[in-house]
Amino acid sequence: METRQLGNSDIEIPAFGVGCNRLTDSSDPGLFATVDEALSRGVTHFDSAESYGDGKSEEFLAAALKGRRDRAFIASKFGMRRVGGKTIVCGTPEYLREACDLSLGRLRTDRIDLYYQHRVDPNVPVEETWGAMKELVKAGKVRSLGISNPTVEEIRRVHAVHPVSALQMEYSLFTRGVEDEFLPLCAELGITFVAYGPLAFALLSGEITSKEDFPESDRYRRNMPRFQDENIGYNLELLRTLRDVAGELGGTPGQVALKWLMDNPVHVVPIPGSRRREHLIENAEACGLELTAGQYRRLSDAYPAGAAKGDNRP
Repeated sequence: METRQLGNSDIEIPAFGVGCNRLTDSSDPGLFATVDEALSRGVTHFDSAESYGDGKSEEFLAAALKGRRDRAFIASKFGMRRVGGKTIVCGTPEYLREACDLSLGRLRTDRIDLYYQHRVDPNVPVEETWGAMKELVKAGKVRSLGISNPTVEEIRRVHAVHPVSALQMEYSLFTRGVEDEFLPLCAELGITFVAYGPLAFALLSGEITSKEDFPESDRYRRNMPRFQDENIGYNLELLRTLRDVAGELGGTPGQVALKWLMDNPVHVVPIPGSRRREHLIENAEACGLELTAGQYRRLSDAYPAGAAKGDNRP
């Protein structure tokens, strides 16, 4: 597996990771098979959060990695807590310290390899939050620090407190709003860009034809405007160039979409969600594709910012 150096650190991570938002069922043997397959292929980067399944994702990882913790690079996040049935953003140092200890307990480990501030709390100066995060690094509970969905100004402010290793935001052929400001900033400050939603929530995989392809329980994606009847046909037609390039390379649309991200001059590490072993295998094999410069440009030109119809939020 091709590797990348994590920004502002001496840590090596694989060229792509596994998003664990939907890896929450510790009774599902299929999910354990996915983790086994990932480790066997050198895909050791697992991205979780305290909010994923209200901690169940971290508990699942602990079970799946039992006896193999040292083979894995575990990322987790704090800052989106459940209070009275609602999710609120919290960045107080007191909550941070509590959240970190709770995550360590659920993960059954003594350190988190990459710890993100999941969202910036508008009521707490980011310098205050990151001052406390820096103390976690000094205490050995956390190895490196990241931030998710901040502003450019907030990145510069926290980077002045402690070097930022990773910035996590949505990025795909269908969601390219990070290219003007965030990617150049990552290049300037030596930050690794971690892309969630790299397959546009499965739309770029080429397997989705309507919202009915998602299970009833997946209300998040079923309610996305991007998948509604008035938009889905248009968006599927957009996939023609992606399918053409996939055919030229003997790959799948999803593999090409991932490889396009990985070939970015800025270090971009996609973290597609992979519940099924066969999807993990397909994603891992994207690393073996070789996009020509011409194919890379064709894809970039075919999917300018705003090309897809419909918001990608419910």
